[in-house]
Amino acid sequence: MLFKGKNKFIFILSIFFIIMYTFIAVRNTGHEIHFIPIWAAEINEEHTSAGNADGGIEEKNFEGKKTFLFTAEKRFGFFSEDGTILRTENFNERMSASSVFWTKYSNKPLSADIYSPEGKKLLTVNSPGYVHLDKDRIYLFEPGGNSVCKYDIHGNKIWKYAHTAVITAFNCSSEGTVIGYSDGKFVCLDNSGNTVFSFFPGGSKYQIILGAAISEDGKKAVCICGAEKQRLILINITGSHYKIVHHTYLKNNSYKRLFINFDLTGNFAVFESADGIGIADFKKLKTIFLNENGNIADIGSNLKTGLLTVLLQNEKECTLIAINPPDFIIGKTKFNSKHTFLIQDEDKIYLGTDTKITALEIRGIK
Repeated sequence: MLFKGKNKFIFILSIFFIIMYTFIAVRNTGHEIHFIPIWAAEINEEHTSAGNADGGIEEKNFEGKKTFLFTAEKRFGFFSEDGTILRTENFNERMSASSVFWTKYSNKPLSADIYSPEGKKLLTVNSPGYVHLDKDRIYLFEPGGNSVCKYDIHGNKIWKYAHTAVITAFNCSSEGTVIGYSDGKFVCLDNSGNTVFSFFPGGSKYQIILGAAISEDGKKAVCICGAEKQRLILINITGSHYKIVHHTYLKNNSYKRLFINFDLTGNFAVFESADGIGIADFKKLKTIFLNENGNIADIGSNLKTGLLTVLLQNEKECTLIAINPPDFIIGKTKFNSKHTFLIQDEDKIYLGTDTKITALEIRGIK
C-alpha cells in the first residue's frame, strides 16, 4: 500500500532528503551526483494474495507493467516501477523466485510447480530436489548436493552435471553456468551443458571453491578457491578455451561460502572476503580492496554509465555504497533492517527493508 496522508508524506520526504544528503555529501567528485526520491511503498500483509475458489494460486493481470521481485522475511512478491505492490506470497519452508518465475515447496520436495509473476502455472519440475530460479533460467539441485540440472520453459531437462563432491559455489548468466565443488573442482558449462572448462585451481593447502561467477557474455569467470593460502582467480574464456589471466593470494582465510558476482559490463566482479570487500578489475588485471567489511546482500550496475552499487549487511546494520569503478566511492549511507534487497534498473535503485520498498533515481552520472 502506498503511503497516504500529509504527515506520512512529509516524514517520508524527510527520510529521502537525509539519504540524498548522505550520498551527495560523502565525497566531492567534481560531478553533480543526486539520488532523487521517487516513491516509497509499504509491504503489508494486506497485499498477500488469496487463493482461488479451488484453493489454488490466484492469477492476476499485470499487463503493461514492468515487474520487479521483492523479498522479505517469509514473504516475497512483485511490485511495479510506479510503486504498486502487485503480489505478495507467504511461504513456510522454501521458495525461489526471479523477475520471471516463482515457486514454493517443502523441505523435501518431490516436484515443484513454477508460476509466472501473475500466478499462471507455467510448468512442473517432476523430480525431487531444490529448484533455483535466476531470471529466465531454471535449475534443480538434486538430493545429495553433488549434481545440478537445467530445465527449459516446458519442464524438459536440458542437461545434468554430476560430480562426486558437494557443490559449494554456483552462478549463471545468459551465456553459461559455473559450478564449484568441495574438493576444489571448478567447472564451466555452456547453455547446452557442454564443458567449457573443468580443472582444479590448486595453489592452497586445502582445495575448495567458496565463490564463483560468470560474466553475462560468458567470456569471463572468477572464483575464490582454497583455504590456507586462499586466492582469487580471474579467467578469460574464448570459445572452448580458457586462460587464467590474474590471481591474488588473500591475506586472511574465509571458511564459508562467499558472495561474488560480475557487474553488467563484465569488467568488474565484486566479492566478499576475510580481507574485506574486494573488486576484481578485468581491465587492468588487478584486485582492489575497499575499506568496507560485511556480507554482500547484492550488487547493482548500470551498463551505460558503469555506476556500481553494493549493499552490505552486518546483522541489522545495512550499508548502501555507490561506486565509480573500480574503487572510487561516490556515496554511502547506512540504515537498519533485518532483511534487505537491492535492485538497480539503469538509473533507478529499488531498496528494500523489512517493511518498505524505496525507489530512488540517480542523476548526474554520464
